[in-house]
Amino acid sequence: MAFASRRPDVSVIIPAYHCEATIEKAVSSALGQSIRAIEVIVIDDGSRDRTPQIVAELAQVDDRIVPIALPENVGVGAARNVGLAKASSAWVAVLDADDWFQPDRLRTMLAAAERLDADLVCDNLRVFDHALRHVVGVTRFGARRSATPLAVRRMFELDHAFRRHNLGFTKPMVRTEFLRREGITYDPRFRVGEDFLFLAEALLHGARAFMLPSADYVYVHRIAPSTRTVAPNSRAGTGFADICRSCAYLLGKYWRGMSRRERRALARKRKSISDWLAYMNLLAALRNKDFRQAISILKRRPTIAAIKIYTTRNRILDLMMIGRARMRRR
Repeated sequence: MAFASRRPDVSVIIPAYHCEATIEKAVSSALGQSIRAIEVIVIDDGSRDRTPQIVAELAQVDDRIVPIALPENVGVGAARNVGLAKASSAWVAVLDADDWFQPDRLRTMLAAAERLDADLVCDNLRVFDHALRHVVGVTRFGARRSATPLAVRRMFELDHAFRRHNLGFTKPMVRTEFLRREGITYDPRFRVGEDFLFLAEALLHGARAFMLPSADYVYVHRIAPSTRTVAPNSRAGTGFADICRSCAYLLGKYWRGMSRRERRALARKRKSISDWLAYMNLLAALRNKDFRQAISILKRRPTIAAIKIYTTRNRILDLMMIGRARMRRR
């Protein structure tokens, strides 16, 4: 398909690693946007399955696809950096290879970004349960009917280990000139939690950012709310140490530029991740009947016993969400 020579409005960046079952849907959702002036940069991150062949075949049909094949796996952040360097549009948006866009997502975000004179806009997530095979809920990170300014402290408060859905899962659309002027890229040292770190750095560099009320990004929940089973290709349950390190990195690098409340909010996020990691270690010790280790963990972190309350509450809320989704589908 021939594509007009005008500069595209948005570059969609899709890193892909062993995603032969989902990559075509992700790419098609980007190509199927109601705005046509886009480019879709697909970075194959050293896949050994059919992912690169599928992308190459799609690129032969639509020249808006820019395929890039990396010789070895470098991680999602480093792969996205390749896409950021290649992007030729005024705006960049990221899409995971197992998620997809609703048809009007980029039009809605672009119109809002221009109206608000924003550097960065986020939208809410449609939570897709991979076990039930349908959307079961929608996140609400901001106001229901209007764009909400997104500040550093609020971002840290909305990205907490005990929340059902973290703001760091959102996939923002960002002004390319802002990223290049500020030198913001994904930090390849962190293979988990890279979305949180990227968004945090953009805000800490003064991005004029907003959370939109729309929810046009379909997020395949890495742990199905219905069955608690892990999705294929998921990194769920891994990388807590990486996330703790990313919090420490932000505190060290931006300490002087943050207010006391912002530092406290980030420190609370870091502690929540650390507590969650200790809680997972406690559960592992109990499963293995290593009661001495379990008692040792509780002595060091007595407050983590309360995490069971949060997990039970979140489970109940998930089941209520699924029940409402089933009622709507009838």
